[in-house]
Amino acid sequence: MTPLGGRGEHARGRRDTAAANLRERHRIPPAAALGLAAVLGCAVLGCAARSPLERAIAARGGPLPALARSVEARVEQGFPGLWRWRTVYRVPDRYAWTIETTRDPDHYLFDGLTVRAFVGGREVSADTSPGAALRSHARFMAVIGLDALRAAGVTVTPLAPSDLPAGVVAGLEVRFDDGTRYLLGMDGRGMITRAVGPVALPPFGAGEVTVEFDDFRPTEGWLLPYRARWQLGGAPLAVERVLAACPDPPGLEAADFATPAGLPACPPR
Repeated sequence: MTPLGGRGEHARGRRDTAAANLRERHRIPPAAALGLAAVLGCAVLGCAARSPLERAIAARGGPLPALARSVEARVEQGFPGLWRWRTVYRVPDRYAWTIETTRDPDHYLFDGLTVRAFVGGREVSADTSPGAALRSHARFMAVIGLDALRAAGVTVTPLAPSDLPAGVVAGLEVRFDDGTRYLLGMDGRGMITRAVGPVALPPFGAGEVTVEFDDFRPTEGWLLPYRARWQLGGAPLAVERVLAACPDPPGLEAADFATPAGLPACPPR
């Protein structure tokens, strides 16, 4: 451990001096000079390598506390056809799924303790059991969201190259303290392009779900997937196309997942 005012202070001082010298000699802009000096400092002093999880978070653009989306999906199982729904996720596992219908929308919300269902603004059920279906969906979204995987009770382990499917450059095994296991695959940039794990998706069914992500687009400082291909039990389930993505909606709190009225709007653009 480096004491305050010890080697860490000297290292910062050396990087600041290097940045000043670079600016003076080569007229490099301050930010660029400081970044180059930091790289040189790592070469001299050594810098800890990022874990695969941290690399994936950084590749996306950094931590993402919450995400709201409007989606159009071509569904292949259960009730085939063109669906529209909205999702809202907030770290660590708050989740809402709103399915548009010809009448009032169906809302399914998980506030960390209770899964509630609403038709329009009318609550029709509440379930606090650990086996409530939406809990598994919320957990899967938390795995994809990455930030919740830093919590205690979650073990993240790099996959061996021999365990990687075609098209995946690196992978992670995610295990929760209840034994549930998920797999994540990344491309050469560190972006999550594949996720596998158990999910219950009424009215479509339950089982092992595989999702493949592509069409990544810059969105308010983050790089987000705008298409997802879902498989359930090895058979095509749906292809999602994001109509609008709203990262980190302002003012969204955990308590907002108790009723549909608290959810942020993310209208299609």
